[in-house]
Amino acid sequence: FTRPEVMARIRAALRRSNSRAEAESFEFGDLLVFPDRLLAERDEQMIDFTPREISILSLLYEHRGNPVSRDALLDRCWGVDYFPDSRTLDQHIFLLRKKIEIDSTKPQLIETVRAIGYRHPS
Repeated sequence: FTRPEVMARIRAALRRSNSRAEAESFEFGDLLVFPDRLLAERDEQMIDFTPREISILSLLYEHRGNPVSRDALLDRCWGVDYFPDSRTLDQHIFLLRKKIEIDSTKPQLIETVRAIGYRHPS
């Protein structure tokens, strides 16, 4: 390898390791979410998640403040080849809210955006 190529490879490796370190956790309201561990922490209590629940939280977090369409959630969290039952996403959001909301009847962390999808307001 030439010296510039080695340096470029080192910089690329450092960028990848930094992006992984940033992805180790994120704040979702009052939760600290650890995607790789499928866990979140609130007031020293741990909450377990499924990989799909983490995918939903991550996508909402990435677009925080903006609505995420139902189609985008289904494509990212289930795959573009998946043809869900009309209530699949709603059921997952319902169960996720039961896990993370203080009062799941008055959601603060995952808001419904009528005729579009869902939003994480932060």
